[in-house]
Amino acid sequence: MMSENLKRLRKEKGLTQVELAEKLNLSQSTIASWENGKRRPDLDFLPVIADFFGVTVGEIYGQDEAPTPEDEAWAIRERLRRDPAYRLLFDAADNASPEHLRAAAAMLKALEPKDGDGE
Repeated sequence: MMSENLKRLRKEKGLTQVELAEKLNLSQSTIASWENGKRRPDLDFLPVIADFFGVTVGEIYGQDEAPTPEDEAWAIRERLRRDPAYRLLFDAADNASPEHLRAAAAMLKALEPKDGDGE
């Protein structure tokens, strides 16, 4: 569960909720609400948290939580944002629906070089 993973990651770093809140420029009550499962971090803030802890966003979610369609769309946007090969597509993807993003991802996957294609 995400809340448990966030708490575990914080404790592994040896931080209190107050210390983590200061490092992420948040309130202690925000950290507490994440850890007790009352709220989840904003999707746009998850990469910041993942980078801070040196893990992937998937590791924060944990194996027991299936991503929602919105989470999937966010993950696709993050792939576009972080991969220089797809950077030109990011602005268009930022406001696209999950369905359009899945279609774009499938098209991009089909365009990737296959083994033996001379690359």
